[in-house]
Amino acid sequence: MGTLESILPDDITRQAITLGKELASPHTELVLPYDQTLQAIVIATEHNIAILGLDAFEVKKEGLLTVRMANASAYIRFTGDWKTYVAMMNTEAENWLRENRLGENHGYILSSASEREFARIEGFR
Repeated sequence: MGTLESILPDDITRQAITLGKELASPHTELVLPYDQTLQAIVIATEHNIAILGLDAFEVKKEGLLTVRMANASAYIRFTGDWKTYVAMMNTEAENWLRENRLGENHGYILSSASEREFARIEGFR
């Protein structure tokens, strides 16, 4: 579980589908409904957490079907100013989400990173 997932309030997480939990995985992911995804982006911005990408899914009995993906980190580069990067990435994430609003039985996974998590990711490149 990342920093964002650990700070989201119960009113957001209780409506999520949790992936990885059944396997006791340290990489638990939350599939959030649309409104909760928007709220999570606002919370991420308030806590200086960058939304690196989004995955949109249709929720089916058999599992999740990926229907759309966004990866703003592929074209918005980190240039050394973390707050500016967060603002740019999260604005892009919010815009993408609003343009890709899906109906019922759909959800979104946010790929996010705090400044500390991002430094570890960059260290692997």
